[in-house]
Amino acid sequence: MGEIKIFVCCHRPEAVPEHPLLVPIQVGAALADTHFPGFLHDDTGDHISEKNRSYCELTAQYWAWKNVQADYYGFFHYRRYLYPDIHAKQPYQLAQSPSANLLKRLNYESFAGLIRDYDLILPKSENMHVPVRDHYAAAPFHDAGDLRLLENLIRRDTPEYAAALHAYLSGTNCYFGNIFIMKRPVFRSYCAWIFPLLAEFDRYVQKGCVSPQAQRVNGYLAERLLGIYAAAFRAGGGGKLLELPRIHFERCPKKMWKRRTLNLVLPPGTRRRALIKKARDCILTGGQA
Repeated sequence: MGEIKIFVCCHRPEAVPEHPLLVPIQVGAALADTHFPGFLHDDTGDHISEKNRSYCELTAQYWAWKNVQADYYGFFHYRRYLYPDIHAKQPYQLAQSPSANLLKRLNYESFAGLIRDYDLILPKSENMHVPVRDHYAAAPFHDAGDLRLLENLIRRDTPEYAAALHAYLSGTNCYFGNIFIMKRPVFRSYCAWIFPLLAEFDRYVQKGCVSPQAQRVNGYLAERLLGIYAAAFRAGGGGKLLELPRIHFERCPKKMWKRRTLNLVLPPGTRRRALIKKARDCILTGGQA
């Protein structure tokens, strides 16, 4: 039937519900004082665990690529999962914490069958109403120069992705979170493309004197690489692609209800939300946004 492994990436010992599809993995284990019991660890075999501060959850993706045999590979975060609702209108919903009861309510019993019907499953994209390239440049802790460098490397080293690069970065729909589920050939193709590109990027960029948030640049860039890969996948017509909603976990009840209220008044992906955000940013930056 095809073995499915969805790795839930954790940099701290978070609770991951017991479920046949979910596999908790500690990322950055090579940098940690202890290994979390009951977790896989990304510092065994062929790995880049020591790069976790800049690669974030990609160290788990690299580890699975090099060390795990499966038919379908998925990657969630301890704070963000996908769930099987093909009719969802919003890109995500909020919950306080993952649990077996929540997964049951989200119909995880049907998830394996749905996964096997597709070659690539992505989170629902969000329309930010500005080009992806501009959204990256305006985001906190992001440097537009990093994305320009990556664009140049793609055009130089993998020019077959140039059209997809232009299409995705010039569009306004963003994929967030570095979460996905891929059939084995797709996953191997994706990893064989992004990791050499990011290694080449590392040759040009020094990260030692930036904040911990800015140091996560490889993870930030990989979110855009996933969108570019998806654009190429669609254009190539090589398989079936599905977008599913995310569930975001917010442990603080006050924050969760505040975010729920915001999403009700200003739904994610709407022009109204984008305009309010732009006006707020202009006020905060003295009209420079």
